[in-house]
Amino acid sequence: MAFLKATMPLEFYDVTGTTIDEFGDQVAGSGQWRNVLVASWWIDRVEEKQGDSILRTIETLKVHCLPQDAPGPSGRIRTPDGEEWQVDGPPDDYNHGFHQWVPGLVQVNAERVKG
Repeated sequence: MAFLKATMPLEFYDVTGTTIDEFGDQVAGSGQWRNVLVASWWIDRVEEKQGDSILRTIETLKVHCLPQDAPGPSGRIRTPDGEEWQVDGPPDDYNHGFHQWVPGLVQVNAERVKG
């Protein structure tokens, strides 16, 4: 049971299987969107990069959801404003700390790059 109730709607895109791209590499296959209620979500500070493109910005989305609802590492998240985010690896699970407090949620990290 989660410490916080999941009441905020988001959409998660789950990738099913893999396919081969035009270069012969194995890549994530197709999938479908599903509606999920999450406990919280927010966008971290925008980071401006220097070098190749000084106009590039990287934003990070953090989502707290139930472990069984988390999208896979190749998934995507759509926020209510229609913006899509690429999931960045497997979810962070903080349910095994020394303090023995079990919030019952995982944190999914996703990012969006513009510019």
